Amino acid sequence: MKYLKEITSWPKAPDTPNHTYIFNEKDENVGYIKTGTAQEIYFNKPSKQFSKSRRKFVRLKRG
Repeated sequence: MKYLKEITSWPKAPDTPNHTYIFNEKDENVGYIKTGTAQEIYFNKPSKQFSKSRRKFVRLKRG
């Protein structure tokens, strides 16, 4: 598993939270961790709607 913390700046919506996203070995988004929590939330199936385009991430040394 790969954990990516979003660091995107949202100038038009500054209250938008950046979460940590969980990806499998096929680079599919399989879950996330809400900002301010440690609870991992997993989807039943990998998310097909998630896009990394126009977003910035840092890889966390976890998992």
